[in-house]
Amino acid sequence: MFLFQSVIKISMFSSIAIIALGVLTRFIGKQYGVKWRYFVWLIIGLRLIVPIDITLPRPVVEIPGIQTKAETTYPLKTIPLEMNKISGSSFTVDSIQGQSAENKEIQPIETTDVSMDMRGILDKIWIFWIFGMFIYFLYQSVKYERFLRDLNRNSRSIRDAQVLEVYYDACQEMCMKQRPEIFYCGVLPSPLCTGFFRKRIYLNHEEYDKNQLRYILKHELVHCKRQDIWYKSVLVIGKGIHFFNPFVYWMGRLAEQDLEYSCDTLVLEKCSLTQRQDYGLTILSSIRRGGQTNPFSTAFNGGKEALKVRIDYIFDMGKKKRGIPLFISLLFIVWFGTAFVGCGKIQENQGEEEIVDSVAMLYECKLDYIGNHVGVGAILSKLTLPEGIRPSNEGIELFTKEEPYGARQYLILEKGKEIPKDGWFERDAMIFLALVENASFFEYAITDANGEEQILHFDREDGAKYFGETDLRSMVIDIDTFRNFMKEMDQLFLAGDEDYFLNKIQCSSLLEEIVNEMGDTFSYEALRENMKYEELLKLGDGALAELLTRFSKDQPADTRGYIMMAACLKLLNTPDATIPNLLKEMKPGQWFEAYCALDSVALEPFVYDEERYGEDLEKRGMVSMKSKTQQGLITRHSDVMKAVYTAMIARYSEDIDNRQVQIVAPLISHISQEKDKLSVYAVIGSSRYSFLRTPNLGSQLIESGGSCIPSRLDFQWKSNGWALVEWIEAKDGSYYVPSIEEMCKGVDGVAKDLISYDQREMQMLQMQNLIFYLNGKKDITVYNVTYMDQKDVQEVQKYIPYVQG
Repeated sequence: MFLFQSVIKISMFSSIAIIALGVLTRFIGKQYGVKWRYFVWLIIGLRLIVPIDITLPRPVVEIPGIQTKAETTYPLKTIPLEMNKISGSSFTVDSIQGQSAENKEIQPIETTDVSMDMRGILDKIWIFWIFGMFIYFLYQSVKYERFLRDLNRNSRSIRDAQVLEVYYDACQEMCMKQRPEIFYCGVLPSPLCTGFFRKRIYLNHEEYDKNQLRYILKHELVHCKRQDIWYKSVLVIGKGIHFFNPFVYWMGRLAEQDLEYSCDTLVLEKCSLTQRQDYGLTILSSIRRGGQTNPFSTAFNGGKEALKVRIDYIFDMGKKKRGIPLFISLLFIVWFGTAFVGCGKIQENQGEEEIVDSVAMLYECKLDYIGNHVGVGAILSKLTLPEGIRPSNEGIELFTKEEPYGARQYLILEKGKEIPKDGWFERDAMIFLALVENASFFEYAITDANGEEQILHFDREDGAKYFGETDLRSMVIDIDTFRNFMKEMDQLFLAGDEDYFLNKIQCSSLLEEIVNEMGDTFSYEALRENMKYEELLKLGDGALAELLTRFSKDQPADTRGYIMMAACLKLLNTPDATIPNLLKEMKPGQWFEAYCALDSVALEPFVYDEERYGEDLEKRGMVSMKSKTQQGLITRHSDVMKAVYTAMIARYSEDIDNRQVQIVAPLISHISQEKDKLSVYAVIGSSRYSFLRTPNLGSQLIESGGSCIPSRLDFQWKSNGWALVEWIEAKDGSYYVPSIEEMCKGVDGVAKDLISYDQREMQMLQMQNLIFYLNGKKDITVYNVTYMDQKDVQEVQKYIPYVQG
């Protein structure tokens, strides 16, 4: 993160130098010539790729750090209720406000730390920077590899005696210690040299006369002698590190032009006007439209305007100023400008760097009694308020005399603001009721700028809407359960899961409409003008998840693929200037593979592992199933079960890529064994999950398909265990029942069991294996599309972050 801050500072001051030099070039460039600019661009490029933070002990300007903690004091008033027992539905505000002031006890609450951790924002920007660099350098690497491949394919060594004679004379004249290899390549737009260690010169055609050939070879030899390939590499690396800065791209273009101009200047030293005219005509004749170029070569790739300026420089024979003052000024700005700006340190209690685990801090605040005013204040201080709402001086009110026990927090709504309707307060109330053992309700009393008060009342019945019969207090039995509960609350109220799934569906529909409208020809310019594309982008994370799920490593490079790639790049906040280049140079499948390569978490396959799925884990994660169903659990370590799981995993893992996992489970109905032969009759369940990562929702497993097929697995005993001999599955359609009866012939009752198998048992068996698989992967949320009863969903949610669409 601090490295990224240094990059931002360097980028800022380098931009000042780039703008200054660009403007100076336009107005007084010919007065000072071009040689000094060649070196200034190199110094700026080196500064861009060397993230050394030169800062004074007391910088003139300081970028403020991030305050991660603050202290807040809530006043509190406790009211013993002198009234009959009231229910959550009959509870009135007037009855409480009517109590005399004598029943109110004002107590100070100890100051507690409020987590205002903003590191996540910088983390996202920092990760985006890493991702952008990776894409840029991958793109350049692929482009360079293709360029070299095309050069090797279309070039041949020059053996013409006249050409070689001119070349050897030019090398001698240029005092070249080692002559570069020389080739002919007809697909190039202009002559060039390439190679970091083994220099090569390529001519784009053989029709040059002797004088033209001499000029061209001397020009390319100057590039070789000055190591201009390394010069251009510095520019490429600088653009990669500062890909977000448009001025760096502008610098790269200007530097490449000045590189050519300075090379022309060296070739034409002490040349007459006639010789310059011949040289200019040679340059014009050697450049033609089309063909491939590459940043790691010295090919001239400017447009008409750049070529016109180049010709002007060729014929400019005026005396030039040395430009030393300008050179020193720009050098100072680039290398030492950052010394006057410092990044403020992250301000934390006692000035020490500390990583705040807000969930663990909340968990440590759980209470047995609502009457603990200090503990209640500690909980509320760790629950952040929406923007535009702040605590009131009235503080917190506790109701502790009679049941139902509860608490009320008094808040102020700032002028012009509205109470959020995204479930913010409901989420925090559910968390409060989970943490306080004997609390039955929690309220917010919000007063607006006009003095009008609004009461938001939440009780345990509200929690039942989301968790059914599961008591909220059971969510704090241990820290792992509470972490899953907090993640579910965030997904439920803040991420908007209902909208998330609706957006996925709407994205799929919009994608088809856009593909039909664009036809077989893709144009990014036309796509950006498409109103339905704008609608798709507004769907956010739901659309991004849907598009990434649809991608594959063999994604066709058709209209659909490019639309998906463009939308993903935009939703991932890729700079607008970068998207067209990526769409031009990379195919959708290549981009997707590059995106997948950035995942820090490798998705391991589902395997039969006796050590991993042991008895201890079985006790910690065992959803309710019939005892017969539990025979199919992966935790039953018999030779038969091992053989069944080995066969299933081998069968269902053949056509999945490294971003998918196949969770399998056998709902066994019957096992028959005769000597060295074994037959297992079971419904084989398989669910495929795709792994994807989005900036806002993090890592996810999204169910992307599955099946439940009655089957018979026949095994033969070998020296090392049971080996699969034959796998027989039920057929589709009208053959379904007869095919099951045929495979179960001779075994009474088994066909009936397979035909009418318990679907709920099959689901829970697969969920149990999914829970085992995700053991230790607490940061992955599962999105399931297969319907399950709400009670079963709540049971699964005790073990893993799980959302049903």
